[in-house]
Amino acid sequence: MENNCIVEPTTANIQRAADVLRAGKLIGMPTETVYGLAANALDASAVAAVFQAKGRPATNPLVVHIASSDRLADVCDLALLESMRGSIEKLAGFWPGPLTLVLPKSASIPPIVTAGRPTVAVRVPFHPVALALLQCCDLPLAAPSANRSNYVSPTSAEHVRQGLADHVALILEGGICERGLESTIVSLVESPPHLLRYGALPAEEIAEALQVPLDELLRPEATSGRQVGDGDQAPGLSPEHYAPLTPLLFLSEYDWSNPPPQIGLIAFRTLAEDSRRFAVIEQVSDSNNVYEIGQRLFAALWRLDQLELDLILIDTCEETGLGRAIMDRLRRATFRARVSRTSS
Repeated sequence: MENNCIVEPTTANIQRAADVLRAGKLIGMPTETVYGLAANALDASAVAAVFQAKGRPATNPLVVHIASSDRLADVCDLALLESMRGSIEKLAGFWPGPLTLVLPKSASIPPIVTAGRPTVAVRVPFHPVALALLQCCDLPLAAPSANRSNYVSPTSAEHVRQGLADHVALILEGGICERGLESTIVSLVESPPHLLRYGALPAEEIAEALQVPLDELLRPEATSGRQVGDGDQAPGLSPEHYAPLTPLLFLSEYDWSNPPPQIGLIAFRTLAEDSRRFAVIEQVSDSNNVYEIGQRLFAALWRLDQLELDLILIDTCEETGLGRAIMDRLRRATFRARVSRTSS
């Protein structure tokens, strides 16, 4: 494309980005969760370019971003939405924010956006640059994470430049992502509502707002009746996802009987291990603070993956609150290396 540079989010550059999107091209867009690869969600050709750039399977739907809840009519079937109004109102305090709702889709949303499903995943981002862009372009934007499919999610404009520079017209600078983990996804087309993906908004807060028991919100996905080739209900459900190219394993499960020469560590707490075992250590928190871990996790994985290590080991955290999302990401990120060790 004509320009893949990182640009400051001035009024002129936001207008330029809006013009690019209206022309059917792609940009890198900051949000409070991760950076997105944005396209006009109403333009099937532009959305197809997103899938091509990421190498993303067509069965993996996209999250659509809107400027406010007042714009739900742009992407949702309002008649079918009426039965969900009560739940939407209970969750209104989380928008703008890292909450994505799965709702009945409007006919204006191309099937490629939703993996052929009759539902669309929608959110209002909490980032001033993203909101300014959405208001300026006056379009819903399909914006999955701006990285190659299944790779570590980008939390800086530089991550987007490194991974997808050849596919974007420009990248809007928005600083380091405040949350650092993707949005939590909740389906309102089921009764009671169903959490489909852990994310930057803790499940406990959603259950409290909806006034439903946490175990009902977190019930396992029903798979009966699904056909081969059916699209996923939501993004981020692949067992292998968020993974660096360097093998990644949990420190607590690692067998030290035959370690490779160059091992990196991502630590969540003050190190109790012999630090001489590690070629490099990234300490994202010294006290297992899940908010620090969530914000810094993907950036630490990006950095260590550039160092040509033989292996990266990573800490674990308690699976409550935001820790559920962190451990969900790490199980998917370690999946390939764990399977490889089991089968070897």
